[in-house]
Amino acid sequence: MNKFKVPALIFAAVFVISATALFFYVKNDLGDNNEVKVEAPAWVNKSGSSGKRPVSDKIAESELKPIPSLISNGTDKKETVIKDKKEQAPAEKANQTAPAPLEKAVDKIKESIITEVFLDNLAQYVADCYHPAHSLPYKAEQAFSSASFKGVNMHFGLNLRGLMPEAGTLVAARKSIWSYLLAPGKIEELSKSEVGPILDLIEEKGILAERKFVEGDTFSVRELTRSQRAEMFRVSAQPIRHVAKVLKAISDNQDLIQALDSFTKAQKRVDSANGIFQLDLDKSRNSNSEQAHKQASHSGKLLKEAITIREKIKTGITEKIKTYCAGDCDEPDDSFYIARWVFRRVVNDQNKLKSIAAGSEILEEIASKMENRADAIEKSM
Repeated sequence: MNKFKVPALIFAAVFVISATALFFYVKNDLGDNNEVKVEAPAWVNKSGSSGKRPVSDKIAESELKPIPSLISNGTDKKETVIKDKKEQAPAEKANQTAPAPLEKAVDKIKESIITEVFLDNLAQYVADCYHPAHSLPYKAEQAFSSASFKGVNMHFGLNLRGLMPEAGTLVAARKSIWSYLLAPGKIEELSKSEVGPILDLIEEKGILAERKFVEGDTFSVRELTRSQRAEMFRVSAQPIRHVAKVLKAISDNQDLIQALDSFTKAQKRVDSANGIFQLDLDKSRNSNSEQAHKQASHSGKLLKEAITIREKIKTGITEKIKTYCAGDCDEPDDSFYIARWVFRRVVNDQNKLKSIAAGSEILEEIASKMENRADAIEKSM
């Protein structure tokens, strides 16, 4: 063991000398200057410019529960002091004031299903559906509007685009919208307040619109002329008057509602017959039995008969509407689509036919006002 004593003593002596030297070096380097300030990065101060949020002069009062006392050396205790809630900071009291302007605006929008956003989108739809002569993509010889009842229903049915019903699902939202619009007197009320603004919006969209016009093998992009803006109103009135005529035909002829009910039942028979036929056909393909082949053939005949009956009812409904309208319901060919739409709305409450009739009259008025607006634009040329 003696051979380890000398190295151990040498190691101990070196360690003590090194520790002593390090202590005096650090002491001399720092000195006793207790006035040295430790500055936070610039972005935490009010003068910071990094975009970070500055730290306020006062720290808002915490509403947390008091932190348990900290114990030091088993005897000393330091308790956290929490201010009384009655001494709230001004910033906290400000948060308890009246709703902000944005909240008021949102509340106002929620008061009605029909919002300004919807009206703006509707006006844009009408303007977008106007196609001047020789414009792309259709290159038509005469101007026309591609707007239709089905087009509007699809455009706003999948994305409400500013309609704001209180509903959890899209299906419930649609139901809520039409319950709102078909309530007694609601369509008349809206027509008095909204028709003027919607026509102004359409005219504004026409002023801002641009179209691609064919020029030989190429095209040029131009704004609409004043004459074309007048034409936009005139051709856009045509599909509106068409829908008005179809709605009037249905509301004036309640036997069409009965025929539509028959069509719905015929459609169910077709679905049932088709299901039976598909099962029998599958059996006949997987069997060499003559009986299976005969059964599939019989089921096929029943399906064909069901389809024939359904189509006869559909044709009868369409022809009666066209006859009643005396040519005004011919184009576009969506009379049956509109008829089925009406049926779904009134099947459980035929009193809504009164609202449908009122809607027809209002659409006629809107079409006339659009033609009057076209005349006014032309006179200002």
